[in-house]
Amino acid sequence: MLFLLMIVIPGRSLAAGAEIEAKQVAQASNCKPGKIEVMRQVPGGNGEIVYKIICTDYPQMFVLVLCHQRLCTLLR
Repeated sequence: MLFLLMIVIPGRSLAAGAEIEAKQVAQASNCKPGKIEVMRQVPGGNGEIVYKIICTDYPQMFVLVLCHQRLCTLLR
């Protein structure tokens, strides 16, 4: 049981790290990050996450950010 917990906890920290990186990409794109949603998540060693980040300055505007582990790029 302890071994299982050791596997789950590091995976969660990588996702949290990717979320922080995604917010930084949004901010660099002139979008003050607000609410963040996971649009798509592919698990695995080469997994990826697509985040939808709502801009607080313009609530109708959002950016999509693709993250491979902790490397994130702007999609839209």
